[in-house]
Amino acid sequence: MKRAGKSNGSDDLKDTTHDQILGRILDMASESEKNWERLNVKTISLSTIHWNPGLLKAILFSSVLSLVVCGTLSAQETPLMPLTLDPVISPLPPGPRSIDERKGTWSIQWGYNRDAYTQSDINFRGPGYRFTLKDVVAKDKPENIGPVYLSPSEFDVPQFSFRYTRYITNHFTLSFGQDHMKYVLTRGQASNIYGYIDPLAIQRAHLQPSLESLPYLYLFPAQYKQYEGVHLGEPINITPDFLKFDHTDGLNYFQVDVGFIQQIWMSDSGEHGLSMLSSIGGGPIVCRSDVRLFGEGRNNVYHLSGYGVSAMVGLRFDFFRSFFVELSGKGGYADLSDILTNGRSKDRARQNFGFVEKAVFFGYTR
Repeated sequence: MKRAGKSNGSDDLKDTTHDQILGRILDMASESEKNWERLNVKTISLSTIHWNPGLLKAILFSSVLSLVVCGTLSAQETPLMPLTLDPVISPLPPGPRSIDERKGTWSIQWGYNRDAYTQSDINFRGPGYRFTLKDVVAKDKPENIGPVYLSPSEFDVPQFSFRYTRYITNHFTLSFGQDHMKYVLTRGQASNIYGYIDPLAIQRAHLQPSLESLPYLYLFPAQYKQYEGVHLGEPINITPDFLKFDHTDGLNYFQVDVGFIQQIWMSDSGEHGLSMLSSIGGGPIVCRSDVRLFGEGRNNVYHLSGYGVSAMVGLRFDFFRSFFVELSGKGGYADLSDILTNGRSKDRARQNFGFVEKAVFFGYTR
């Protein structure tokens, strides 16, 4: 009997505990229902449902069991990996460029040149004449050292050279440049003449004589007679009353060059160094020819007169990474097939010759 009494008391206690839990759930449900009503949401009142304590136990037990089983399976399928923090190494900023790292850079340079020319045959043609002077000698015309080299308004007076270079790789280059050379025919030299000169062509020219030819025309009035007629190679002296022939404003050789540069020494800092360079190229030649033929003529306009090809070798000293001095030597060939002479539209001359140029440059690399 006592055992039965104890059992009944224990059951009453469990029922009381279940009722308390159920009461809490109903209170929470009622409170939730009021909140939903505030939101104008139609819900089913949980207080109208009659809850069976046994049913409630089953629901709670199955819910807890489901959570435990799902958590266990999830833990088995996706085990937690240990968290490791690898240090993030930021890349260091690139250091300054060394002088042998030229790819993608460019340079600009300005310098001055001296030139020498081979002997040349000059052919003249126009109404009433066609003749050739053989093995004519010419030289360059450098300016004396002075203010002209520092004057911005007279930068094109000396024999200058200009280059703009792009470095395709650390060794190969593509450059555009100009060599402003001067070509002056030597006065008074002897030359053999071949061809024909009509006397009327000379007399027509004497109607508008140049200042250089006037002294010869008045001091030696019969000298021009030797130029008339057919010539089969006899020697004549080239005097101002017969011919003045210069490209002094000048012999402008524009060229595109493909080049190669090789470093032969570099300082430990990468700022200074010595390199060798070479290139080949070619392009048009624009002349402004100062010509007097039979005493008549003028300093002509700039004119596309022909073309040139050349090859160059040089030595460059780079310093402080961005500056350099360059010494170069160039050999080339010029073919001038359309030279303006006395200013008349049908009068022309042609010649070809070889040339050698030496130059010194000052440049900047970026």
